[in-house]
Amino acid sequence: MIKLPDVTMIYVVISFVIAYAILKRYLFVPLGAILDERERESREAESIHAETRAKLDAALAQAEESLSEARREALKAREELRAQGHAQLEKRLAEATAAAAASVESASQEIEKRERVLSGQLGEGARGLARTLAEKILGRTLAA
Repeated sequence: MIKLPDVTMIYVVISFVIAYAILKRYLFVPLGAILDERERESREAESIHAETRAKLDAALAQAEESLSEARREALKAREELRAQGHAQLEKRLAEATAAAAASVESASQEIEKRERVLSGQLGEGARGLARTLAEKILGRTLAA
């Protein structure tokens, strides 16, 4: 009896080729295209990220420069205001000193005036007191 050759190996090879063709058409090629597209998008995203980062660094440098300029201007304005305040303080101190000197001068004149008036009254008062004492000691009234 003659046996037929074993054809299962041929069926396996044919099934493998058909399965490979089907998988290649519907799985490997679309999956490869998806992976290629994903890698291209990743490169584009990295490029955009690098550009954006460069723009951000430039904007930060510009902002820091403007902030530095604003600080310099603020310091200059503060120093000017401080100088103006110091000048105004000196002016007010001079005015207050002048007013105090005028007040002291006025009070000195008033004291001198009162001193003259009171020193005139003191002489008269001393004579009157002496006369009263003499009258009490002597026990009689004195004539002029």
